[in-house]
Amino acid sequence: MVVQGVTIVSVLAGVAFVAWELEQNRELVRLEMFSEGTIANRATDLALSGENPAVVLAKACEGSAPLSTEDLMILNFVFTETLDSIRRMRLLESGLYPEDAWQGSLLNNGGFEFIFSMAAGRAWWQTFDPLPVMREPVDAYLAQLGPPDCAERHDQWQSATMTISSRSDQH
Repeated sequence: MVVQGVTIVSVLAGVAFVAWELEQNRELVRLEMFSEGTIANRATDLALSGENPAVVLAKACEGSAPLSTEDLMILNFVFTETLDSIRRMRLLESGLYPEDAWQGSLLNNGGFEFIFSMAAGRAWWQTFDPLPVMREPVDAYLAQLGPPDCAERHDQWQSATMTISSRSDQH
């Protein structure tokens, strides 16, 4: 009788352990598929962004020349890639990220700040239809940013770079 009880408990423990292992493997496969899909998506976005998207970003930042349809398409791919980062984080909030982690990561740490420092980035957002859960926090963030200032920021950066460079040339 005792041997039967020990056998039953052992079998049940074994079944529970196998079920736990299967759940762990299922989660790992899900994350691996998500990761592979993300890599493929980024590769596509990069390919569609052209050979040198920095030229288009600089043109949009300066705001002094009109943007062509090709420029707007490149900006769309670059901006959408940033937005896709939010989507990936939202999909992984069920365990890897705390809820609403995307807001601090992209709104406060420069992901969207760069996009919204350009008039073209703000126009893109106005025509884009994101998830409602994203629309309100991003719109509130935009309201506190002030006018687009990409060119001024880069002028300040360039000025600071020149100052530092001239100091090092003197030494």
